Amino acid sequence: MSTNHSRSINRKAAEQLLDGSAGPGAGPDQLTRVLAAAAAPGRESERAGEQMAVAAFQTHHLAPATTSRRGKMIKSPLAQLLTAKVIAASLAALATGGVALAASTGAFTGSGSAPASPGASQPAGSAATGAQPGASASSADGAPADAPGLCRSLASQVESAGAGTAGDPAGLEQALASPTLTTVLSGSQFSSLTSTVQGSMNVPDYCALLLDLPTLPQPDGLAQLPASVLSTTLTQLPAGDLSSVLTSLPASGLAQVLTALPASGLSQVLTALPAPGLSQVLTTLPAPGLSSVLTSLPASGLSQVLTTLPASGLSGVLTTLPASGLSQVLTALPAPGLSQVLTALPAPGLSQVMTRLPASGLSQVMTRLPASGQSHVLTTLPASGLSHVLTTLPAPGLSQVLTALPSSKLSQVLTALPTPALSQVLTTLPSAALSQVLTILPSAALSQILAGLPASTLSQLPSSVLSQLPSSVLSQLPSSVLSQLPLG
Repeated sequence: MSTNHSRSINRKAAEQLLDGSAGPGAGPDQLTRVLAAAAAPGRESERAGEQMAVAAFQTHHLAPATTSRRGKMIKSPLAQLLTAKVIAASLAALATGGVALAASTGAFTGSGSAPASPGASQPAGSAATGAQPGASASSADGAPADAPGLCRSLASQVESAGAGTAGDPAGLEQALASPTLTTVLSGSQFSSLTSTVQGSMNVPDYCALLLDLPTLPQPDGLAQLPASVLSTTLTQLPAGDLSSVLTSLPASGLAQVLTALPASGLSQVLTALPAPGLSQVLTTLPAPGLSSVLTSLPASGLSQVLTTLPASGLSGVLTTLPASGLSQVLTALPAPGLSQVLTALPAPGLSQVMTRLPASGLSQVMTRLPASGQSHVLTTLPASGLSHVLTTLPAPGLSQVLTALPSSKLSQVLTALPTPALSQVLTTLPSAALSQVLTILPSAALSQILAGLPASTLSQLPSSVLSQLPSSVLSQLPSSVLSQLPLG
């Protein structure tokens, strides 16, 4: 007969073991040691992985159990009671520091499953989830869930290495700019930060943005952040901080940052800026970068950006754009936004903008303006700018613009033109449009216009149009012109 009997314990002994009131020999030695270790105060090294261990435990044990009942090792009611209380005691020990022991004894293996084989223990935080040391939960864009906390911990460790005081913004800036930071970052605790920004050199600026610091440690390197991380981080900054960050960048770095953003992120960033910051940002950009930024914006974002700018900033932005970019920007604006932009420009800026547009772009811009916008633009332009605009428009566009003007504005526009430009405009109009223009004009303005035209220009005007003019106007025409008219 076998003499090797397993040593069982009753309920009272189990309760005493769990309460810590049992004397020596009250239970199996191994079980007594496990419970004593679990209840003991934790060491500093054990507390280091506390949060990750708790998260791993909750992730695994709060999920629906999938282990087959055939694999369960718990049989008797007493064993089930004891196991449940051991788990509860172990979880309580986690809060006081007994993390390393609980992990090494298999407390975080499958719910109710057999313990891991000897030597198969895993580091806290990697059990059940398969995560590596230093890994943490991530947000949708791949950033660590507690990235700001990691950044503060990083600055604190740099401070501990003798790089300053990291408790205030100035101290945080000093810590993030310290050469010691690269050494501290080599620890696995911060691997999620370096992987998110694709390199330790990008961590200081990333952390500075997350911690809302007024100054970046490496402004020239901000554009090296991955576009998705850069977009997410910038769009989450308060407007004032965002303005401070962007206006502190040099022109080349600013262009790199803005052109790296996706259209939606770029629109969100620029429309969040207050008018002074927006004006400074856009007027700092070199022409190619400015053109790339504005032509990347969706129409609604572009309209909001340009209508937010003060007149001086708007003029500076539009006159800096190359002709192709200017045409693309203005023709992309919805009609109300286009009218608001052009009517906000001072006369010199308006003239410079309108005279740089190619004929097709100019025609599209002018014909899309509402009548009030057309009137404002044409009557604001100086004579030279007005002449260039009207003589550049192709016949269909010129006809549409002039016939849409009210009588008083049409008179003001045509009488402001120098004679060569007036002659070119009238001789470019097709007969139907010319007839409509001349009949809209008040008699006094019509007489002034026709009397100022040279005979060579009058002779080019269709006699069918001239013959319909009032007699008071016809009487002022030269006899050489009158003789060609089919008058009754």
